[in-house]
Amino acid sequence: MNKTTSQTIAVARVLCIACVIYVHVPPYGTALTAKPDVHDLIVWFVREVVGRSSVPLLSIISGFLAARLSQERSFQRTLGRKTMTLLVPLLAWNAMALAKDITFAPTTAIPHASDLPRLLLGFDGYPRVIPLYFLRDVFLCSLLATALRVGLRLAPWMLMAALLANAVMDLDGRIFLSSAIPLFYAIGLGLGDRQWSARAIEDYRRPCLAIAVTALVLIATLPFIAPGSMIVDEGTPLAAFRLIVQRAAGAVAFWCLAAEIVRRGEHARPLLLLEPAIFFVFCSHPLIIGLIRRLLAPEAEAAQGPMTTAAFLASPLIVIAAGLAALLALRLGAPGLLRLLTAGKPPRDDQLRALLHALRPARTTKATDPG
Repeated sequence: MNKTTSQTIAVARVLCIACVIYVHVPPYGTALTAKPDVHDLIVWFVREVVGRSSVPLLSIISGFLAARLSQERSFQRTLGRKTMTLLVPLLAWNAMALAKDITFAPTTAIPHASDLPRLLLGFDGYPRVIPLYFLRDVFLCSLLATALRVGLRLAPWMLMAALLANAVMDLDGRIFLSSAIPLFYAIGLGLGDRQWSARAIEDYRRPCLAIAVTALVLIATLPFIAPGSMIVDEGTPLAAFRLIVQRAAGAVAFWCLAAEIVRRGEHARPLLLLEPAIFFVFCSHPLIIGLIRRLLAPEAEAAQGPMTTAAFLASPLIVIAAGLAALLALRLGAPGLLRLLTAGKPPRDDQLRALLHALRPARTTKATDPG
């Protein structure tokens, strides 16, 4: 993997995880009223179009990196690494969240023993920290990676058609909590194994970015253009297919944007400095959002207006700042726990110093009168 691709992946991860935060901050609910105001439209557009469309590229990147890793290691070593980087953080973060629940509500929050496999590891349902189901589903994909790679070599289009059908009709039941993840993971495997190439997207990234963003917006606005039709009614295969196409357009858009940022080196630097800490931010953001909601008065969360809209739009920056503060606190007070929470890869001291130096306000010197 060359340096440009590596940096594009790093920048894309930061962009996607920052935008995922929009999905999990209030106000909650995806339905628009008959006469939505400007605030409702902004929240809906950012959450549904930008936030949710950022997830598929993370799945593609996971598949791509898994393919490259398996070319260098045996299946057993690769599986061991995926256990450390996916299952251990999943278990650690959910255990910490349960401990927090029990601490604040010891009489009501103690789970039944039969619920622990689900709450801790996502067995047969969502874990305690719901967004971390992504780690669970990607781990299951890694278990199937060898079979998927064989299928991609022998019958690629048949396999992709089957995965698309599964994503649209949810044929796997409760095996995958998001049936679209195996589809995009397999795309990443194919890219990593050079079964197909994204060279055209990289060579023509600006036109591809424009086309992808246009498609993303047009598909997202179909509920307003064709209300009540099968293509927008939730629960129909046609609507599910529309969402898959929308997510695919989002993956292309985020990749092209990341590639363009990398080509402009000065814009990529802050994102590259943040990348070593972004996994911690991803895992911690639901807990940080929950803490902020606990500190806010209910009427403040329900309020609407320019300040509320601004706070929503700035939520990734707020959550990332809080996440970095928590990371630094753990670095100083509980480095062993931090290793568990970051899959054994906490940011190095030099990486943290570089990040903090970049975040430090620039000093200005007072001009003196030469006379």
